[in-house]
Amino acid sequence: MSTEKRSFVPYGDRIATVVGGKGQLGRKIVTGLESLSFKQVRVCETGDPFLTFVDQSTDLFFAVDDRQIISMLQASHDLLQPSHSILDGSSVKEPLITTYRELDYAKISVCSTHLGAVPTQPWRGIKVWVCEVGPNSEQAKRLAVDLFLSTNSSIQTINIDDHKNVERDQWITMAIAHVVAGALRASDFTLNQFDSYSTLNAELLALPVGRTLGQGTKIPSEVLFNQPKKSDFLATLKEGISQLEQSLDDRATLQELMQQNIDFHNNPDGFVNALFKKAGIIGARNANIRMHKFSFRITDDQPGVLRRILEPFYDEGANLTAIDSMPGTISDEERSKGVNPDKVVDFDIGIDPKTIDPEKEERIKKGLIELGCTVSE
Repeated sequence: MSTEKRSFVPYGDRIATVVGGKGQLGRKIVTGLESLSFKQVRVCETGDPFLTFVDQSTDLFFAVDDRQIISMLQASHDLLQPSHSILDGSSVKEPLITTYRELDYAKISVCSTHLGAVPTQPWRGIKVWVCEVGPNSEQAKRLAVDLFLSTNSSIQTINIDDHKNVERDQWITMAIAHVVAGALRASDFTLNQFDSYSTLNAELLALPVGRTLGQGTKIPSEVLFNQPKKSDFLATLKEGISQLEQSLDDRATLQELMQQNIDFHNNPDGFVNALFKKAGIIGARNANIRMHKFSFRITDDQPGVLRRILEPFYDEGANLTAIDSMPGTISDEERSKGVNPDKVVDFDIGIDPKTIDPEKEERIKKGLIELGCTVSE
């Protein structure tokens, strides 16, 4: 089917509705759309007259799960027109494909998106998959790209059929995290204890388990429960456990199994070693920060700020062993004061303990506060 060439309608002439706009994802989508200067950005929640929103909007973004999306699209089928753009942020795509392809065939522009992190985390540099549906996706895809460019995210454009690979990654990660968490619970060994006694590999394993548990139950249960191929994915996990179990009685057999895994995953050649090195870098940074650190945040990120905040450390002769920074999550108080959420940065500075003492530490803290930093105790 050939696509019709559509003329771009400026955002200032368009009205967007975010379904689920009061949720964690929805709130940030609303902010992103507003930054594109839409004529109006509206929020539709459960109990609101959804069909009225559809009739009065040009663009719909569904910040709800796949089952709700299908139900709402079926209910609004007769109101959807080629002038509409349909987008979503669901973690599961396969159940949506048939409905989306039908909409594309009707010349309605559809593009599916997936943020590769919890919505509350700052989106700068976070992967976002923008999934093309069909020949009429271009209008909705342009909006998706503009939306996530406004949040400084890392955009990966794929066909919606290929999203199954993202879903497999998510499912296996979350399933294994809860298997590990369940095994620790069964042995009355908390994750805190596990982490306290961890070698580097165990410390790295604790991170995805902790992040998965930290997401609560809503999104992980959506990913695990709604996945159409969950039985197939679970069967592969069981097969891996079975292979390990069968090899534990003979060390030579165990080493052979391990070597098979290494050989398979080292394709392209050297990939295993590349990940080994990457994990080692993370471990070294964690180790350096663990020895002695300063934690603080700034709310006015701009060129030259890093140089200024490092001056108190230089003045005191403190030897830096690590500098970690990431976009900070804005607080309600900061938001009320008009702080730009994209200007908030959290820092962890590792210090060689031999180059610091309580007096130096106090002077460094004072210097950071004078520079406008908020220093953690």
